[in-house]
Amino acid sequence: MFGETVSLFESLQVTMLGMFVVFIILVLLMVIIKVMEKVVYKTPSNTAAPVKDTAPLNSTPAEVSRPAAASATDDGSDLELVAVIAAAVAANMGVEPSDLVIRNIVRMPETAPIWCLSGRSELMASRSMKH
Repeated sequence: MFGETVSLFESLQVTMLGMFVVFIILVLLMVIIKVMEKVVYKTPSNTAAPVKDTAPLNSTPAEVSRPAAASATDDGSDLELVAVIAAAVAANMGVEPSDLVIRNIVRMPETAPIWCLSGRSELMASRSMKH
């Protein structure tokens, strides 16, 4: 066992067998993770498809999509939310809020794990507004 010589062919066989076993285990782990992802993050079948942006291709770069928030059924908090989103987008793009054409605002479903959301809220709480 110890001290005996091994031929090159035998060592290649052992190497290839080891690589094959590792590859098979990795594929098995990938399948298990995908199945767990489908089980944990299963989406309801009645969810609506995401709204596609219907803006023309030659639109100005300052145009942003969002839902018609100025409808008669909106209350003040919705209009305030639209104003805050418009101001944030305008500040990020470096343009005036009046230059934006916001057509649609759609809330995206939260798919992050709970530990990720908890970490985000802790990070935001740890930052102080003092200068």
